[in-house]
Formats: sequence, structure tokens, C-alpha cells
Amino acid sequence: MELKQYQRDVLREVGRFARTYAMTRDAKAAYDRFMGDIGLTPGQGGVSRYHDDLGGVPKVCVKVPTGGGKTFIGACAAKVLAETLPSRDDVIVWLVPRREILAQTLRNMRNPEHFLRIQLDRDFAGRVEVLDKEDGLRGRSFSAATVGDQLTLFVLSYDSFKNKDGRRAYAENSAVANVTEYQRAAGTAVSVEGADDTALISALAGFNPIVIVDESHHVGSKLSLDMLRNLNPRFVLELTATPDPKHANVIAQATARQLKTEEMVKLPVVVYRRPDKRTTVADAVMLQRRLEAIAEQDERRTGRYIRPIVLFQAERRGTDDAETYQKLKDKLVEGGIPEEQIAIRTGDMDELRGADLMDRACPIRFIITVEALAEGWDCPFAYVLATVANKNSQVSVEQIVGRVLRQPYAARAGARSLNIAYVLTASSDFDRTLQQVVDGLNGVGFSREDVAEAGPAPTSGQQGQLDFTPSPSADEEGEELDLDGLDLHFPAADPMGSEASGDGGGHGPASPFVDDIIEESEAVEEQFENETGHGGLDTLAGGLGGGANVYPMRDEAADSARALAVPQFVIRVDGGLFTDDETWKPLDREDPLRDFKLSKYGIDRVTINPATFSDAREIDLTEDSDEYKIRWIEEDIRKNMRMLFNNMSDEGKRESLKAAIYKAMSGQFKNTYGEQQITRFIKRVVEDMESPDVEACYDSIGNVTRAITDAVRSLADDFCEDRFEKLLSRGDVKISPEYRFPDSFTQTSPLTSYAKSLYAAEDGRIDGAERQMIDLLANNPRVVWWHRVVERREGEFSINGFITHYPDFLALRDDGTLMAIETKGEHLKGDDSRLKLSLGTRWADMAGGKFRYFMVFASEALDMPNSYTLAEFGSEILG
Repeated sequence: MELKQYQRDVLREVGRFARTYAMTRDAKAAYDRFMGDIGLTPGQGGVSRYHDDLGGVPKVCVKVPTGGGKTFIGACAAKVLAETLPSRDDVIVWLVPRREILAQTLRNMRNPEHFLRIQLDRDFAGRVEVLDKEDGLRGRSFSAATVGDQLTLFVLSYDSFKNKDGRRAYAENSAVANVTEYQRAAGTAVSVEGADDTALISALAGFNPIVIVDESHHVGSKLSLDMLRNLNPRFVLELTATPDPKHANVIAQATARQLKTEEMVKLPVVVYRRPDKRTTVADAVMLQRRLEAIAEQDERRTGRYIRPIVLFQAERRGTDDAETYQKLKDKLVEGGIPEEQIAIRTGDMDELRGADLMDRACPIRFIITVEALAEGWDCPFAYVLATVANKNSQVSVEQIVGRVLRQPYAARAGARSLNIAYVLTASSDFDRTLQQVVDGLNGVGFSREDVAEAGPAPTSGQQGQLDFTPSPSADEEGEELDLDGLDLHFPAADPMGSEASGDGGGHGPASPFVDDIIEESEAVEEQFENETGHGGLDTLAGGLGGGANVYPMRDEAADSARALAVPQFVIRVDGGLFTDDETWKPLDREDPLRDFKLSKYGIDRVTINPATFSDAREIDLTEDSDEYKIRWIEEDIRKNMRMLFNNMSDEGKRESLKAAIYKAMSGQFKNTYGEQQITRFIKRVVEDMESPDVEACYDSIGNVTRAITDAVRSLADDFCEDRFEKLLSRGDVKISPEYRFPDSFTQTSPLTSYAKSLYAAEDGRIDGAERQMIDLLANNPRVVWWHRVVERREGEFSINGFITHYPDFLALRDDGTLMAIETKGEHLKGDDSRLKLSLGTRWADMAGGKFRYFMVFASEALDMPNSYTLAEFGSEILG
């Protein structure tokens, strides 16, 4: 197996760091110099300082998403590290987190025909011995005579030295006594706390081994770090898709788009919502049939065999979950699926044991699981995840979505529909399922950009986020999975989509929807491929530092950006007791808000209409932010609350309502406006209510809280605007060139597919209007560079007036004008837009001719200065 370009790049960086360390013999100094060589400074610009967890022993991490060949990179790194940091005896300890990965790694590294073993044999001239813990304890192929003539590679689990069984590695052991005696004679013996001088752990420590830690995000506890210290490593290389920012020293990374470009993974993941679980099961089976027919046709062209597999995620029901997944298997068999094509893999049942899913003779096409397919289980033939768990279940698709990502044979299939992954769900909360898929991809090194979404069967073949109204069913509310009479005897699949129409067990023909999936998959994969781009794989160095994606300014844009000092508002402050000198500081909202008193205002802006409230399922404020979140009140809790409330006096009900409203407000909101002021304002609102309204509001605390907080913010905005104007008029606020662009930004969702960005990657969390603006800026000849501003991110520019306004974009025009641009969809034309536009215009007027502000709408602008439609902005401002 040949290394992909991004794998070669990662290995190059591993070697560069190892050489730097070999010269300095100081891990922190090597890390600082390593980062400095690529223009990054630890502790600045989002680049983490070196985390010294092992008392000076170098410990660095490479970040590669799932499916990117981390194990292969580690195997190739063995030679790089052994040559750069030589030792008389080549001993490597390879640590893995789970028994499944342990068995898989041992099996592959011992198989002379597997690419991992082939690579090791090539690098170490065929002199490689792969051992497990039992081999070490019994001294099999592990002696003073053998270690000097070969690479001795121990594959061990994290628990090998931690649990009760692990204590055997600390005990006296005559089988390895000759090894420790050899080390004492050579002066390399190490005393390990709590271990006998002849223990296996002592023998390993005496070799000062290189340690490679697979899935290293599991190693962060004190116990795990103590285990690493006991091994006395001379170098630790961590491999993971999700580095722990508290412990990882990331020196190299690969991106999801690089993996897609190099044909390693199936992307995007397309998520479809089906009307119910019965249809989900039927369509998953039909989709498997269609994909297999396509794969058979594709094999004639490519010679590569693929047998697409569906992962059914069943319901967990505590101690009864065995009955649930067994029932699903029984119903699939009753519906016409041959039993040998179905396997259950859960925590207590493993029908996959011993099966080679890649073998043409293997019949398995459907795997039923709950959450047991975790790290260590990867089958490139897995294409479809169909979840039939209830919408309120604790089962989450994020636990297993990573298992359908690996591309068969690390090569693109000829058919586009075989290059992406599919998720089918019956959940009525489609957004929640999407978020679970995103969370699952984040957990294996991918992002929201790698997910495409689709609704129910489209009527016109349109792909995208569709509007659908959930239709409640007993099935969704937690009833048993009803598959009685489901007929899965579909007609033979035709890869061209010409199946005969058939009845899918009473739910209607499945093929039209599956035809839509196949048709859409072609377009989705093509679009994703185009957005991935083919501009090379040179972004590796830009994403280094502490596990965060840190991207510097592009060289072409850096000089013009660094030359800018962007005006911001500053306020005069007292110089202090010992000087008459005045000083100025950047204005923040708290300055004009300081004299705001809620007691001076009435409650007329609080609009509460209980008739519009729904039944105890409200949007509420979270505890630690100023953002609204959906919060559901369980029925039994709501009834108990109502019972207690009904037994109260009118005064008691009002006091309870006041307390509930206050509790629902965020800590940030209370700190901003003052707890005492908020309490008194709530009191006036509640005491002004009629008794029936008090009772109605108690069931809808979230709505009442939102009405009050909206009113308070509205009053505060008016006060701050008036106060700001007065401060300007008397000269206590002025504009001054304050803001400088930082050299780099950390991007958690990097966007690299558009030209002319200021940084090597910009923030990729964008909506439709923002994407249209990026497309316009990136392709307009008058734009020198553009930058996507992330609200409240440290180091970002804001127009800091009577509100703190972060415009969506900053862009430099070819005449030297810096444009601050706010984009708005058609549904965002309220007071917020008018406040921002008013402030932005005032800022631009005071900043001078080289600074402009624009608010850009999709099709209909406000009747205010500096408000444009997208078309007008393109023709009049950039034309």
C-alpha cells in the first residue's frame, strides 16, 4: 500500500520534529523551534504552549480523521523515529484503547500479507517480531538474545498495566529475568515504582522504548499518564482524530477534504428523514439492494468487489434491549431476508466474531446494533446507517456514524452513489438527528461541512433542507416497533432504477424514494467533490497547534492587512488619583449602560399573551448563556408542579411565578442588568397580571421569560443609543485607529474552497446569504481579500458603539477601501437590522473615506442609507 500525499506530509513533520528534538534534547525547546519554523508562536494566535505531561519526555500528536490511515502512518513512523532517535535495541510499545483494536492490530501486524506488516518488514529488513502481553510475560521471542537483532514490537492495551490483570506485569517474573539482568549489566535498568526488578514493566522500561499511542484521546487520566511514565519512553507519538487540547501537542494534521480527495473516505454523509420506522426499514433494505446492483455493475469496470452493508441501529430498553434487537432480526427474516445475511453485534451478543466482512463468500448484508460498533470496528462495505430507535431514546446515531465512512480499497468507485454514506431516520426531530450526525463526525475528526441533508421523498428531485411538518404517530411516541406483515421480497434490483413496482408490506412502493436517493447521491457527491477543490494539499502546516486548527494570513494578503489600523470608538476615562492626564480606552457596551436604571421605566413593552402559549414545551434560556434553547418538561413533573401551584393562594401563585421567571433567566443576563433591578421589574410585571393570566403563565415560563428579557433589552438599547450620542456630542467618545488584524485565527470549521480569503481558512459556519456574499467577494476582480468575522471571537473586529456589532465580513477593495459588510436574509428586517445599520453608517462617516459600511439583503433592502440588495451591491459597489 502506497502512502497518500497527506500521509507523506504528516510523516515529514514527524521526522522534522524528531530531528529538532535530537538536536536540542529538550522537548519544549524543540516544540517552540518547530512551530517557529512555520511562523507560529506557542501561546499566541491560538497556538497552544507545549504540554509537558511526562517530565521532559517528548510527546507529540498527529491528528488524522477516522478512515485516514492513522495506523499506517504510525507503522511508517516507526522507522522514522528509530533512525532519528537510535537505540542499541529497537523496542516499540504500541498502545491501543480497546480489546477489539488490540485483536485487530495484532492480527494485521502478524499477517505477512497485510500492508501494515509488509511496511514493517520493508523498513526493518524483515526482522520484526510482534508480541502481545502474554508473549512478554512468558518470555516468548523476548530475551536478551533476540531484542538486539530485530524490531521488537509490543502491541498492548491501555489496560495492560492498569487493572487487576495488569498487575501481573509488575510482579516478579523469571521468564524475563535474563532481560533485566542484561539491562543491569549494560547500565540501562530502570526501577519502576511498585514493580519487581524482574517484572515485564521493568524490562520494557529498561529498553527506553518508543511508544506509539493509538486513539490517544483516551489517554488523559492521571492513571494513564502514570502508565506512560512507567514505560520510561524516549519518545511518545500519539495518533488520534480528536486531540485533547489539555494534553495534546499537535505537530501535524490531515483534513477531511484531503481524505476525500485522496479517496480514503465516503463523503458527504447524506441524511434522509422517512415518515416512520416501518418505512425506514423497508427503504434501507431496498437501498442496499440498489447499491449492491450498482456495485456489481461497477465491479465489471473496476474489478473491485463491494457488498454494501446496512447498519440498523435498534432501540435500547434497559435490560430488555436483547428482545428489541432480536425482534428486529426476526421481523427481517419473516419479511424475506435470509437469516445468514443478518448479524447482531451488541455489548452482549457478537455474531460478527470470526467473520471477514470483506470476503466475497461472506453473506452478511445487514448488521443490527445499538451502540457497540465503536472504535476498532470499521468495515468499508458499510454504507447505510438506518436508525429505528424512538425519538426520545437515549440511543444516539453519533456513536456509530463514523463506522460508515471508510472507502472500500481506498479508491473511488466508478459509480458516484458508492462514494458517499447514507443515514435514514424516522425521527420527527430531523434537526436533532442532523446535529447527532455532526457531533458523531466531529468525534472522529470531521465537521458539519461533511454532512448533506435531505427531507422526505422529494417530489421534484430537489436536494437540500426541506420544510416538513412532523406527523405524530404511536411509533414515534415510544410504542413497540411494528413490522408485522412487512414484505421485503422486492423485485430484483436494476442499477438503472427500473425495478418493477412492488408493495413494501403496506407502506407503499419503496423504489420511488430509493430512486430519488440514488439520483440525488450523484449530484450531492459531484457538488461535494467540486467544493473540495483540487488545489493541492499544502494546507497541513496551517492547521497546527494544540489540537486547534490555526490558520495564518495568506502571503498574498498579509502586507495589505497588516498595514491597516481600523478605527473603533474609544471613551475618555479618568487617569486616576495621582495624575490629571486623561486616558482613552476602547468603548464597550457597559460604558453607556452603566447609568441604566430599570426602575425608571414602565412595563408597557412587556407583551404577554397566554392564549399563544403551548403546553409546557417552551423555548427557554440556558443556565450559562444568553441564548434560548428548547427545554421539554416531563409530563409527570409538570403535573406535580401544577398540583402544587393549584393549591396555592393568589399571592403564593404570584410569588412562585416570580421565582420561576427569575430562575429561568441566564446568569449573564442578570449580571448585565443587575439582579436587584431584574427582581423588581419581574415583580411589577407579575403583579400587573390578572389571576387567570398568572395561572396560564406558570405553564409557560419560557415564553414569559422571553417576553420580559426582550423588553428589557429593548429599553436598554434605546438608553444606550441616546447615551452614546450624548457622549459623542460632548467629546467623551471619539473614533481612533485601534484594531489590527491578528496573524492567525483558530478555525473549528475551516472553509478553504473559496479564493481571496485573508486567512488560509475562514470560518465555515455560514448560511445561504453569507455563502452568496462569499461567492461574490471571492470572484469579483475588485476585491483584494475578504474575511469572515466570527461574533465574539477573541481578536475579531467589532463596531463598538451603543451596541457591539460584529459585521459578517470585512473586505478590502482594490482602491484601498475597507468594507464592513453585514448580510441579511429576507426574514431579518427588524429593529436589530435598523440599529446595526444606523451604527455602521455612523462609524463609516466618522472613520473617513477609506472605510465603508454596507448592509446587504438578498432581494429587498431597507429604505435607509447604505442598505443594498445583493445585486445592487455587486453592480454599484463592486462593479
